[in-house]
Amino acid sequence: MKKMTHDELVKQVRQHEEVITQLLEIVAVTNRRLSELERRQTDQYLLT
Repeated sequence: MKKMTHDELVKQVRQHEEVITQLLEIVAVTNRRLSELERRQTDQYLLT
C-alpha cells in the first residue's frame, strides 16, 4: 500500500466530507418526503 502525503490525505478527507454531506442531504430530503406522506395519510384517515 502506497504511503500518502499530507496533501493527498487532506484531499481525500475533503472528498469524503463532500460525499458525507451529499448523503446527509439525501437522508434529509427523504425524511421530509416520508413525513409529508405520513401527514397526508393521517389527514386522509381523519377525513374518512
